[in-house]
Amino acid sequence: MKVMISDFKELMQKDNMVEIKLLKKNHPDWIVVTCPYDSKEPSAFFNELKDADALITAFLPIDKKKFDAAPKLKLISISAVGYEKVDVQLAQERGVRICAIGEYCTQDVAEFTISLILALVKRLKQYDRLVSKEHRWEYDAFMAQPRLSRMTLGIFGYGRIGAAVAKMASALGMRVIAYSRHIVDGTIKNGVEFVTEAQLLLSADIVSNHMRATSDNYHFFNTNTFQKMGQKKPYFINVSRGETVNETELLTALDCGMIRGAALDVLESETPDLVNNPLLERNNVIISPHAAFYSQDSMASLQRISCENVISFFEGQNEKVFNFVD
Repeated sequence: MKVMISDFKELMQKDNMVEIKLLKKNHPDWIVVTCPYDSKEPSAFFNELKDADALITAFLPIDKKKFDAAPKLKLISISAVGYEKVDVQLAQERGVRICAIGEYCTQDVAEFTISLILALVKRLKQYDRLVSKEHRWEYDAFMAQPRLSRMTLGIFGYGRIGAAVAKMASALGMRVIAYSRHIVDGTIKNGVEFVTEAQLLLSADIVSNHMRATSDNYHFFNTNTFQKMGQKKPYFINVSRGETVNETELLTALDCGMIRGAALDVLESETPDLVNNPLLERNNVIISPHAAFYSQDSMASLQRISCENVISFFEGQNEKVFNFVD
């Protein structure tokens, strides 16, 4: 029995001993290997994958080439909530089960979202550069912003994280509106008013994206969407999935003043070019490396649940697997 832990080499944890100990605690005979995926030289990855019974990963696209290279594979345990990187139909055809983690970082992502909102509105990046780079001590170097309690937060996607962000924003005195394909506009839920997509884009001072990555949501935020924000010129937050935003058209929206600024925890690629990326070095853009989920508590849950899913599956206790998604 062989379990392989892998991800892009840039995203692999530096130490996987927690997972290895969990997997081998009651199964000391199991072989557990860690192998980062190097897209330029993937031979080591495929060499390990060829006799793996289970694969634990978060961000690797699992396509036909990888399925073809893994004839013994029986389970893919996703160390994340989203599983859109896996070809689910092909997995079903090959008899490979897929499980993901339904909940482990809602509080962390919501806290991070509020942090990004505060950093953008309060111009923390600009003030830091003003002092540290330009050595200027001028509180009024930038236009003053209204208090958060006078601003409207618009949330796209009202799942667990969207709801948690709404609760925190409401506690700060903000008006919160939301758009969800699953909730009728005009509904009021926990103080949140549900509106149409058009109403949200016209009314929000801050637009926060928490939608899942689906074929319907691919490049949902594009020139057309940003133009509809033009009246309020809101701040834009994305802690969801990079594929939901057309980055080229986001740049145009920033350059043309359709939006005031952006805070992005995700980009279209999980291995982005950080040398030539035109989003970098902008005063009104904050970028973090897909870190919103990252805390001591979330990592402990993430490691435990993804490993327990593997253990339960191979012990024949499918009822204990947290969340089969196939």
